[in-house]
Amino acid sequence: MNSRDIALFLLVFPALVVFGKQGLAADPAPQEVSFPQAPSQRLPIWLDYGEQVNAIFAMPSGTTRKVPAVVLIHTRGGYDRAQYEVYGNALREKGIATLGLVLFYPSRVPSHRPSNLVPHAFGALKYLASRPEIDPNRIAIVGFSMGGILTVLTASDLLASEHMGNGPRFAAHAAFYPVCWIHDEIARDTPRMKGVSGAYAKLTGAPVHILAGGKDGWDDPDSCQKFLEALAPDARKSVTLTFYPDAPHHWDGEGRRRYYGAAACKGKGCEVDDWYDPVTTQDGKKVVIEFLASILLREPKK
Repeated sequence: MNSRDIALFLLVFPALVVFGKQGLAADPAPQEVSFPQAPSQRLPIWLDYGEQVNAIFAMPSGTTRKVPAVVLIHTRGGYDRAQYEVYGNALREKGIATLGLVLFYPSRVPSHRPSNLVPHAFGALKYLASRPEIDPNRIAIVGFSMGGILTVLTASDLLASEHMGNGPRFAAHAAFYPVCWIHDEIARDTPRMKGVSGAYAKLTGAPVHILAGGKDGWDDPDSCQKFLEALAPDARKSVTLTFYPDAPHHWDGEGRRRYYGAAACKGKGCEVDDWYDPVTTQDGKKVVIEFLASILLREPKK
C-alpha cells in the first residue's frame, strides 16, 4: 500500500477503539486490511498483484452492534482516495461500514478483463461476512466504471454460486457508469463474452441500481436499456436504471479529460471525453445513498 495515501486518509478520522462487555464496539479509524480472493473454476485467482486483496476498512462511529457494510470498487484508472472518501463518508454517516478495495494504483494500471477481478469482489464479501462487527446479511457493493462492471457481474446467480457456494450474497448492487454494452452482450450470450457465458440467465434477486450517462463514450445512449431488455423477465425485475441524458462516462472525476479507451465505443476502441458534472455527481450520490439506506438500514423481518 502507498504509505503517503494511507497516512493522509487516516488523518481524516479520530482513532477510537473500545471493546466492552456491552457488545461489539466500533473503531471509526480506517484500517489497512488484506484478505484472500474467492476464486472459482471458471474465474480462478488472478495473480498479477498477488493472491491477497488490499483494502481500507472503516466503521461508522458510535455503534455498539453489528452494522451493514458496503464494498467500494474503483475505476480502471486505479485507486482513488478522494472518490472513496466522498462516498465512504456519506455511507458511514448513515451508520454503514465501508471496505474500499485497492486493486491497483494509477501508476500500475494492468491489462485485463474486468471478469479477472470477480474473485476479488467475492473475496471482499466473504471477508466482511467474517468480521464480528458486520451483519453478513446486509453487505452491498458499489462500483465505478470497471468497478461498476464487477458490481453488476456479482448480481449473477451463477457467479455467486460458483464463487460463494452456500455462503452470503450481496444484499444490493449500485453501479456507476458500468459500460452497459458489455452486460448486454453477456446477457445475449455473444461469442466474445464466452468467459462469462450464461452469467445473466438468472440474478440473485438482490436489487441492482445502474446509473448511466447519455454522453458516455464507452456506450451508446441506449446501451443500458438494451441490457435490461435482454434480461429474462424475472431478472429484469431486480434492476433499476437512472439515466442522465447529458452526463459523460466518469462524471464525478476531476476536471476535463480526453483519453483512449480500448473498450470504448462499444468495444471498437476510441478517444473518450469525460468531464466533471457537479449536478449529476450530487444527484447520483443522493440516489445511491438513499437506495442503499433503504435496503441496508431497514428493520429485519422478525
